[in-house]
Amino acid sequence: LSRSPHEPVDRLELARDTVDPSGRAVDVQVTRLRRKIEDDPKAPRYLQTVRGVGYRLVPD
Repeated sequence: LSRSPHEPVDRLELARDTVDPSGRAVDVQVTRLRRKIEDDPKAPRYLQTVRGVGYRLVPD
């Protein structure tokens, strides 16, 4: 995500080197990261979901 800020990255691309090829492990990790870095994890500012694609990082 940090290599391409503001650009959506496919969930399966992020999951490529994990044990879970379905991408669910990525979802869990994003949820955990949001809890740590977001002021309001329910309305993320930095780690945004791009519906049907994956996630994007939106730095300040």
